[in-house]
Amino acid sequence: MVWFALDDGFDTHPKVRKAGNAAVGLFVRLGVHATKHLTEGHLDGDIVTAYGTAATIRKLLTVGMLHEPGHGCPRCPQPADGGFYIHDYLDYNKSRAQIEAAREAARKRQQKGRDTARANRNGRDSAANLGSKSRQNERSSAPNCDENAPLFEDEPAGQEGSSRRDTHEGATVVPSPPLPSQNYDVADVDRGPTGSSAPDLDAYAPSPIDTDGWTLADGLRRWAVNTFGAGIDPDYEAAQFVSHFRSTGQSRRNWNDEYQKWVRRSAKFASERANRPSNVIALPNGQQLTGTDAKVAGWMAIAEQLRQEGDSA
Repeated sequence: MVWFALDDGFDTHPKVRKAGNAAVGLFVRLGVHATKHLTEGHLDGDIVTAYGTAATIRKLLTVGMLHEPGHGCPRCPQPADGGFYIHDYLDYNKSRAQIEAAREAARKRQQKGRDTARANRNGRDSAANLGSKSRQNERSSAPNCDENAPLFEDEPAGQEGSSRRDTHEGATVVPSPPLPSQNYDVADVDRGPTGSSAPDLDAYAPSPIDTDGWTLADGLRRWAVNTFGAGIDPDYEAAQFVSHFRSTGQSRRNWNDEYQKWVRRSAKFASERANRPSNVIALPNGQQLTGTDAKVAGWMAIAEQLRQEGDSA
């Protein structure tokens, strides 16, 4: 499933206010149609006229939310004759190639998960069958062994008298070797757990954010920098964002909207940390006190100030 992206400032944008509710409703329908059919913002004239009236189409063209052939916007391609193009579509939405690549990657992950689960299931069934046959052979051969076995006297072997190893007291207990653990493929360096015993978790439960194929679009990257300045790193935040939702396995209806919330929270926390008062106090001799020492020094300074004010009263 693919989503037509609208940022959280869409409703108050000057173009949207000027266009009016009816024309904006047409714009949303056209955007959903373009996203569903992977047209990368291009629209057939028949679709536009079927969805909207001449008045609403003219409003979108006038405010620049929609383009017709021969338009003067330098950032948007020219539509075909009789067609239209949604302004800045690829700044906020994925291209056809990106969506198809994400779908193919999701298909391969799911197929890998099914193949791995099938191989593990077949391995367990084979082990169970082998164990069952082995137990049957042991039961069938046990009587023959008892009948043909030679008789031995119950005495120490290879020496006269008893050895400490032949008696219970002082006997050395040799531990059994550990049972072999199930072998898994070694995980890739950039994926999850490492080590020969770490299972490939992605193969069992593909993450919804991976299945949806979310990536950071250029429009969102510019929005983060323009809103919060150079102090924010959109690509780093995107990596943390994907890692978080990949580990939790949670799903969201609109990943672009969720990413904007993530960046706002990150910027808010960074601002709070920067404005947090310091717990370091510098003494007249240049020594610095931190932690509990700084708190005690602060209390003593307050007490001294109150004493001086009392003496001067």
